[in-house]
Amino acid sequence: MAFDYTKLGLKAGLEVHQQLDTSKLFCRCPSKLRDDKPQFSIERRIRAVASELGEFDKAALEAIQKGLTYIYEGYHDTTCLVELDEEPPLPTDKEALRTTLEVALMCNSNILDELFVMRKAVADGSNTSGFQRTMLVALGGRLKLKNKDIGVQSIALEEDAARPIEKKEKVIHYNLDRLGIPLIEFATDPELYTPEEVKEAAIAIGTLMRRTCKMKRGLGTIRQDINISIAGGARVEIKGCQDLELMDEYVRREAQRQFVLLQIKNELQKRKVDYAVLKANGIELNPVFRNTECKFIRKDIANNKVIGMKIEKFAGLLGKEIQPGRRFGSELANYVKVRAGLQGLLHSDELPAYGVSSDEVANARKLLGCKEEDAFVFVVGDNDSAEKALNVVAERCVQALQGVPNETRGALEGGNTEYQRPLPGAARMYPETDLETIKVDEKSLMQMKKNLPLTHLERLELYTKKYKLSQKLAEEMKLSNYARMFEEFVSKGHEPTKTAAFLLESLTQARRNGAEVDVYSKEMLESFLDAMKKGSITKEVHLELLIEWSRKPYLGIGQLLAGKKMGSVSGSEVEKVVAGIISRNKKLIDEKGMHAMSALMGEAMKELKGKASGSQINEALKKGLEKIVKK
Repeated sequence: MAFDYTKLGLKAGLEVHQQLDTSKLFCRCPSKLRDDKPQFSIERRIRAVASELGEFDKAALEAIQKGLTYIYEGYHDTTCLVELDEEPPLPTDKEALRTTLEVALMCNSNILDELFVMRKAVADGSNTSGFQRTMLVALGGRLKLKNKDIGVQSIALEEDAARPIEKKEKVIHYNLDRLGIPLIEFATDPELYTPEEVKEAAIAIGTLMRRTCKMKRGLGTIRQDINISIAGGARVEIKGCQDLELMDEYVRREAQRQFVLLQIKNELQKRKVDYAVLKANGIELNPVFRNTECKFIRKDIANNKVIGMKIEKFAGLLGKEIQPGRRFGSELANYVKVRAGLQGLLHSDELPAYGVSSDEVANARKLLGCKEEDAFVFVVGDNDSAEKALNVVAERCVQALQGVPNETRGALEGGNTEYQRPLPGAARMYPETDLETIKVDEKSLMQMKKNLPLTHLERLELYTKKYKLSQKLAEEMKLSNYARMFEEFVSKGHEPTKTAAFLLESLTQARRNGAEVDVYSKEMLESFLDAMKKGSITKEVHLELLIEWSRKPYLGIGQLLAGKKMGSVSGSEVEKVVAGIISRNKKLIDEKGMHAMSALMGEAMKELKGKASGSQINEALKKGLEKIVKK
């Protein structure tokens, strides 16, 4: 559907959750995701607790009603007792907090004088404790877009949740590697009025935070939630929009969904549907489907019951498309799956189909007492599950009379969404009693404000005009996590192009060859560059040394280089090695002449292994070849 979003009254706001590249927030474990086999596991059940006001969060209550068991898997060297909720949290990671304060300063947000860590009830098993620790850091501020500024609602610092690995019917497996990784939560005011503006704002927030050079990169390190409403609709939160290219599409499809739900509401009002008659009046339909060809029913009918329910005056509405490929009946099936644990339902607007015959539809309608204007649904399950499912259907149909329900929805591939849970409320928040209040130092803030990172445009100009970097290197460096380090190294006298190439290309090469690049501290990289500048490390062996150092990061640069004797070969020894290479490759030289130079250069570099500089080898090889070619 194409809409005039101004007339539709679209309003949207963003919540961006970005992982920080520091240690974990409330312990000093490394924030490192792992794919090797876990070394231990524990089993837990989660229950909801009341807030300080004595109220229970309805989203948490719905989660615990599912009766799920959670298996948590971890590692002895990167998981500690804090993640297991067996030990009190350590003080907030200073680097993570500093980075959050920088982000707040960059958008002129009002930083709070005191920061209180709160517990946010989360009963879906993603936190071993049943809550997430979070602290509000700043309120207000502005974010600049191309043609306007939008308000910043809040900036918070919180811990990431455990990573779901496997989901079964009643058991969910989580890995604890992600639990506790610091997240900046950046929320905007609902001042985005088109799908394109939502996408632009997401890019602008990502760019702003990357200026700090402390953001993790890669899939899953940044997650966007979109809050959307249209005139007459309701605020709906779409969770987990990871694909930036689909941000605008999620907005379009949610706007469409709310528009269609309002159409359904209006049609139900015209039909004079009564709230009182929308009750779960389940009737057994086993006799109707005893010999059915429908696989969905036949598979379970021997051990379960087919229970149907009439929905008065809903004919034609269950089949109404609310998003591409999803109908209102799909919405009901989604609710049943999440809240009742059944895999779905069938409804009259899509039948006959799936092996259900016309006669079976007619007999079901007759048994349920359906008139022409009525619809019906049926589920397959035991008595308790079926009853629960039909109650969920009845409740959702009552909501249809009201229009659009406030809820949290999950992002699906392609741009559609599905129901996850009710919108959480204030009842899920209560104070963290294991951590002290953090008082923000005004003097430190002022100093930080004087040294805020450059914008990507300022960096691009500095790198190309003053540092004379190529356009390619400048573009790669401007929002790299190495940008501020690069600027510091250049200010200390390191040549810009060589430094940029080392940070962007050499370290990438080292990673591809198995190096654990994350172990290099700024001090280690600076000492490595110093050694390259002095000639203690030649270009030919620097990659090999980087890989070795990543495996022995406890070594100092002197210890790493001890016994390597780089650059120690005399000119006569280089000429001797080159002469031997020329002698072994006479056939190649006869065919290519001086053009054999590049192939022979590679062989010479490999044989000398950094004991001579590239220019020294090149000169000796050139002289040796010229003598033969001239003959």
